[in-house]
Amino acid sequence: MNSRILIVDDDTILAQEMATLLAQHEYEIKTADCLTRAREILPDFWPDFVLLDLKLPDGSGLDLLPEIREKLPETTVILLSGYGSIPEAVTAIKQGAEDFLTKPVDPEHLLVKLQKLQAQRQRSTRLKILELDWENQRQMVIGHSQKMQEVIRQCKAVAPGNTTVLITGETGTGKHLLAYYLHQNSPRREFPFVYVNCATLSEQLLESDLFGHEKGAFTGAISRKQGRVELARGGTLFLDEIGELPLPLQAKLLHFIEYGEFQRVGGTQTLRTDVRIVCATNRDLPQEIRAGRFREDLFYRINVVQVDIPPLRERPEDIPELLEFFLERFRREVNKPGLSYSDAVREKLLRYPWPGNIRELRNAVERAVVLCSGRQLTEKEFPFLGEAVPISREEALFAPNPLQTAVNRFKREYIARILQQTGGNQSRAARILEIQRTYLNRLIKELKIT
Repeated sequence: MNSRILIVDDDTILAQEMATLLAQHEYEIKTADCLTRAREILPDFWPDFVLLDLKLPDGSGLDLLPEIREKLPETTVILLSGYGSIPEAVTAIKQGAEDFLTKPVDPEHLLVKLQKLQAQRQRSTRLKILELDWENQRQMVIGHSQKMQEVIRQCKAVAPGNTTVLITGETGTGKHLLAYYLHQNSPRREFPFVYVNCATLSEQLLESDLFGHEKGAFTGAISRKQGRVELARGGTLFLDEIGELPLPLQAKLLHFIEYGEFQRVGGTQTLRTDVRIVCATNRDLPQEIRAGRFREDLFYRINVVQVDIPPLRERPEDIPELLEFFLERFRREVNKPGLSYSDAVREKLLRYPWPGNIRELRNAVERAVVLCSGRQLTEKEFPFLGEAVPISREEALFAPNPLQTAVNRFKREYIARILQQTGGNQSRAARILEIQRTYLNRLIKELKIT
């Protein structure tokens, strides 16, 4: 994505020269000749960089700098100053500007400066996305519903040991993420987490992928290859879609789980490795056993502890948190920091049944953020909302849930409505609710009211 630059300078000749130069290097440019025009452009343009002159017809660039820092904290400001205003430029640096350039601006110096700052921004953005993923990964898995709290209670209990875990749940519920959560909360966290999808390869290739092969074991085996059970040594081996594993491989996997030993394809040497096995499936394995497609002894061996992730429609109170998480993630990725949901679309998203679970929600938000050209996400960005039959408020409220879950859902919705009526004024809302403002603030945090 090309960087956006706003040039704020009343020297129209210099501004046009800079705009032409930068446009030739594929920057997206807008110009403003005063503070008033700059304030009109900023909210919709969301520039990556602002080249800001200190002396403008209707004030100083120092007047605009704090506004940019507050409303567009990701925007980098570079000051343009004459020799006589360098002390002011130094003051502005202390107030949050990135750097200053003396006028007239040297074209080559400007390009080099922007390229360096752009590289820094890209590194910073990638780091922030990674930090955001790490910080919120637990929230993505858990949520605050009672059902997900039970899931995490099980995971916390089983994570420290070596017990084999079977994660069950519909497609898109986050089984891979939960497996990684188990790994990260285990003593094996410093060792590899190795993923194997049992549904994507043929039987021969899957056996080679799992256990490795010797040179010449089959056509194309031009050298020895380590399998994933070896690569996961000391860590966790996650076998996704375990219900798709071919029967002959099920016997070999059972032997490996029982004894920790295996042979590479085409090899005769018995090898050993130490891994923790976590499996996942969206299939009904007892039914697969009855149909003769899954070994009963393997099922009992991998099903020492079973963790079932409920579908999103059974824990609608987790939807607001997931909507906010993915919005924050993707607006960072595409640099749309001020983007938000409209009230109408948020209401519909909260009632939508999400048959594809978290994966569908994630993809929907990503698509909407990428395609949105305005400041708010509307139903135009979520066309499926017009085709689906949403869950009514009554259906959501009176869905079969524990009493405390229903109470919390009502409290969240009711308090959010009162806050909406008061324009977000917590003091007024607290008076209407006849509770202390500090207690209201605590409820907002506990109930994850956005």
